[in-house]
Amino acid sequence: ALLKKFHPPRPDWYEEFYASVMNSAAKDYEAEVAMYKSQIFSNLKGKGLRILEIGIGTGPNLSYYAIGSDVEVVGIDPNQKIEKHARSSAVSAGLPPSSFEFIQVVCMIWE
Repeated sequence: ALLKKFHPPRPDWYEEFYASVMNSAAKDYEAEVAMYKSQIFSNLKGKGLRILEIGIGTGPNLSYYAIGSDVEVVGIDPNQKIEKHARSSAVSAGLPPSSFEFIQVVCMIWE
């Protein structure tokens, strides 16, 4: 009951629509900020790097993470329908399927 209060369920069509719009609409934005992201993520180097991205969305940052070798990425997002887009971004970025995990997370409690 508490979960539904903070994150009421949305119809599947809405979640799918949102995921598709985010996947197509974000391309222009990502092109604009690519230089800044390259600078920010350039410090992520090293073997055995494990990354947790909270709110991974369609996975626009995955190409920056995949630059290093032996990288594992766990992406969490409340929208399960966005997973296919994030997985597609992981493949496009060169991450092996075994190096990317998507977890649907709606509410986290941190103490």
